[in-house]
Amino acid sequence: MVDMQREEWLSLMLRELPDRLLIVDDHGRIIDSFGEAGQTTPATIDHYLNRTFKDILPPSVAEKLEHAFLQVLRTGQRTNLQYALAAGQQLQLSIEELDAWNGLDERWFEASLKPLTLTSGAQYVLWQEKEITNAYLHQAELKKQAETDELTGILNRRAFMLRLEREFDQPKQQHLSCLMVDIDHFKEINDQVGHLSGDDVIVQVAQICQGLIRTSDYIGRLGGEEFGVVLSRTNAIQAYDIAERIRHSIETTPCQVDEHIILPTVSIGIAELNANVSSVRELMVQADKAMYYSKQTGRNQVTIYYENLPDIKSSTELKVNIRRAS
Repeated sequence: MVDMQREEWLSLMLRELPDRLLIVDDHGRIIDSFGEAGQTTPATIDHYLNRTFKDILPPSVAEKLEHAFLQVLRTGQRTNLQYALAAGQQLQLSIEELDAWNGLDERWFEASLKPLTLTSGAQYVLWQEKEITNAYLHQAELKKQAETDELTGILNRRAFMLRLEREFDQPKQQHLSCLMVDIDHFKEINDQVGHLSGDDVIVQVAQICQGLIRTSDYIGRLGGEEFGVVLSRTNAIQAYDIAERIRHSIETTPCQVDEHIILPTVSIGIAELNANVSSVRELMVQADKAMYYSKQTGRNQVTIYYENLPDIKSSTELKVNIRRAS
């Protein structure tokens, strides 16, 4: 009688565990299922029993879990991993089960795989899984806030530099160009129209740049009115065409602030990553020098960096184009 009560208590406790527990045999078949606090029903248990990772999960996730499963069996060491499931991948779910996703396109899970060996020598793996969607989304939002320039919504300087450093540390890809974009006469804009108006110009320039580059490229605000743009798989000549489109679009897009219409311009410098560039700093210094050459020779133009690019002092000061809105 005591043994029967003990077995019933154990069964109840296993069903009430907040995490999902699955016992997997050495062939990768799930032989038992417990937990997930009240959500484990005969129907959900049947969904898992006598199935493999490939039977119940999308191929990419199943392959990841199967690799971890085999590693646990081989090494006898516990391992942890995270993975995401998209609603569109869950073709086997009922409408009621999909409703439980509450409109989420993606849910995140954390799994722990631990080896189990019976006294008979039979090997199994305990797959313990819990949902971490809320924690993951919260962490992703914190990361986004830490990497985002508050005014423009693009990368801040630190995030831009870290991303470029990571790219630089990878095996050299075929062509990469860096643009330095600086708003001309920005101090005059602030002095004549006001600092908040200057902020509007910064936001507009950032949006134009963002709209004219690919998703594989990225832009960051490096400080004040200066931006960095990285164009992947793009040589300096190709980057020049993109920079010219950016320059022309900024020049021809009025920025109306209160009773003023501002027609900002930008000076752009381009440097290409090649075998002679030894660091991220050197690449940015080259792009910066080319940008200053654009400023010194008249502004509102694009310059490609080349060795021995001269320093030229401009003798003519062009004024920013600001007029009263009618």
